[in-house]
Amino acid sequence: MEKKINLLLADDHQLVRKGFRALLEELEFVEIVGEAANGKEVISLLRSGVRPQVALLDYEMPVMNGLEATVEIRRDYFGVKVIMLTMLQSKELVQEAVEKGVSGFLFKNTSLDELSDAIRRVAAGDTYFSSEVALTLLKSTPNPDSPLLALLSERETEILKLVAQGLSSAEIGRQLFISPRTVDTHRNNIIHKLNVPGIAGLVQFAVRNKLL
Repeated sequence: MEKKINLLLADDHQLVRKGFRALLEELEFVEIVGEAANGKEVISLLRSGVRPQVALLDYEMPVMNGLEATVEIRRDYFGVKVIMLTMLQSKELVQEAVEKGVSGFLFKNTSLDELSDAIRRVAAGDTYFSSEVALTLLKSTPNPDSPLLALLSERETEILKLVAQGLSSAEIGRQLFISPRTVDTHRNNIIHKLNVPGIAGLVQFAVRNKLL
């Protein structure tokens, strides 16, 4: 039997929150451990001992929005991964969310299959950015003048872009016709060269340098 992923859900609109909860309850591997109407309630739940593996946060919430809550979660609650949800298709918002440390980003028109995939990947330590989010980021132009970017080989840059899009090592391997182990080796080399904190750091670097 698949081990359940503990999840916390936050949205200030009760009907939207209940709708997402109803969808999530269809996923046998998800256990909803808390609900909140704003970021402050999210932090209060965490302070009270609620420990989700994944926090599914709406961006636009009163009192404390999803990004503000993400900053506190990343600082004070190690191991809790954040997936951001929004209707706003804004490149700047996506970039800021990545820089604040979100592990996933979805627009609210996402399908249940995509939401399911995102939760699984993020809980496993990967990142997940929907295809629509990737298209939003593609509006930016590359910055070939980054000194750190110049340290990477063409293959490493290629892998960096795919990692930042949320692809797993197996998916990257299939796309590039190399083994997942080779992808992992390249990824670790990139992390070492750029001196960033893991996959989240790679995503942040890719966003800052407009590689998506």
